[in-house]
Amino acid sequence: MHATGQAVPPSRGMAAGLGRRLGGLPPLIPFLARRVLRGIFVLFILSIVAFGLVRMLPGTPADILAGPYSDAATRARIVEDLGLDLPLTEQYLVWLGNMFQGDFGFSVFNGLPVLELIMQRLPNTLELALAATIVSILWGVPAGAGAALGQGRAFDRIARGGAFLGLATPVFVFGIGLILLVSTILPSWPSVGFVPLTDDVWRNLQGLLLPALALGLPLGATLCRFMRTSMIEVYEQDYLRTALATGASRLQATLRHGLRNASGPVVTVAGLQMAGLVGNAILIENVFAIPGIGQLTVTSLLQKDYSVTQACILLLGLVYVVMNLVVDVVHSLIDPRVGESR
Repeated sequence: MHATGQAVPPSRGMAAGLGRRLGGLPPLIPFLARRVLRGIFVLFILSIVAFGLVRMLPGTPADILAGPYSDAATRARIVEDLGLDLPLTEQYLVWLGNMFQGDFGFSVFNGLPVLELIMQRLPNTLELALAATIVSILWGVPAGAGAALGQGRAFDRIARGGAFLGLATPVFVFGIGLILLVSTILPSWPSVGFVPLTDDVWRNLQGLLLPALALGLPLGATLCRFMRTSMIEVYEQDYLRTALATGASRLQATLRHGLRNASGPVVTVAGLQMAGLVGNAILIENVFAIPGIGQLTVTSLLQKDYSVTQACILLLGLVYVVMNLVVDVVHSLIDPRVGESR
């Protein structure tokens, strides 16, 4: 309350709380420390799972390298050269120890360092994830807010129907559908293939459009539903009713107070969506022939390239851990109670 007895607007109070939170970073340090330790533990468990799963698959790198007509002696020599004759526990400890030293191993098929292979493809995946995130936010957030603003009207029904369609349709189905549609309507448009941004900006954007839509449209459906639900809850709060009673239009009250106060759950979902984009990229990159981490993961898995597959799985896990940490920090800055309760 002000000295005059007037209530402080929620948006102003939240901004003040955010300023105090930024000014008092030390309380965030224990919260961040707990989250980082949790993330390290998750990555450790994931390393065990990744190591074990790839070895549970039928076949070994020695089988692929030796070929179907090799003799037992040749296979045994390849197994020994690759260190696959050691006990599994020893293999895991050697791999883990090398990673701590920055050595992720070499691909058994082309001899290139695993880290080099990943760094060659990582920019393409990050570019795709960023473009898909922009697509999902550009349609999901305004559509959800507009649906809540006109609850029960035609736009609300259209937005909910579009969101339901996006949630019910797998991303690879969107990808294949877009390829068929664009190939029919615009045969000259590059529907499959990818040109790096450093080679040709325009062709890069052309090749990026369809996969970004295939990833962003379904994920934006989740943002749309969360934004609509969050905004409807905000409309039921007393402060927004007070704003409407003082003469502000519903749109003005939404822009001044509603969007900011409804942003907490949406920020959380958007951050988790960005982490999930990298996982969904495994499907989309193979549909659109994009040389990214997803395509590298599938290729190395089929080739039984243990070192590359394990590194790709850990990278995907690292993305989830980092994005969860970023989401927690941003959410705790928006709502200080989050950091205090964890």
